Amino acid sequence: MVRFWVCIFKVKLIMKKLLTVLALGIFALGFSQNYYDDYRGSVTSINWRDVASYLGLSGRQIAAIDVLNNRYPTYDSWDRVYRGTPDRWYRDRYGEMERIMTPAQYKRFYDRYYRGQNPVWIYGKNYNKKYYKERDKYYKKQWKEYRKHHKDDDHGRGWGRRDHDD
Repeated sequence: MVRFWVCIFKVKLIMKKLLTVLALGIFALGFSQNYYDDYRGSVTSINWRDVASYLGLSGRQIAAIDVLNNRYPTYDSWDRVYRGTPDRWYRDRYGEMERIMTPAQYKRFYDRYYRGQNPVWIYGKNYNKKYYKERDKYYKKQWKEYRKHHKDDDHGRGWGRRDHDD
């Protein structure tokens, strides 16, 4: 009989571990999927033939940009490289574009397509905006929960002070 309960306990422990790993995997997938969507948007939102004619790119430069744009056609190929640091993609991508183009061409590129701001800075700003917005929501929720459970508990700090005597 004891062996039966030990077996049940082990099965429950294994199930708990599997559910935890599954939940973490789903969270990580959604987190880095947003970065991949930004990456794909940076490739597909611009007509690269227009860029080539506007900047007067050579055949070698056009071929290099095509290779760069087709480097990660699927989420899995992108995730293999950027799994640990998904916000690194924009520095890598636009650093490579800066290397392919001349400095003057790159400046004209981001003046026209990114309103005069370096794309690395823009994507970094977007990341910070998303990150801090989510963080603020989390802290507000935590504070609300704390106050709900400790509304009469001031610990000498004056929080939750009441005007009447008990």
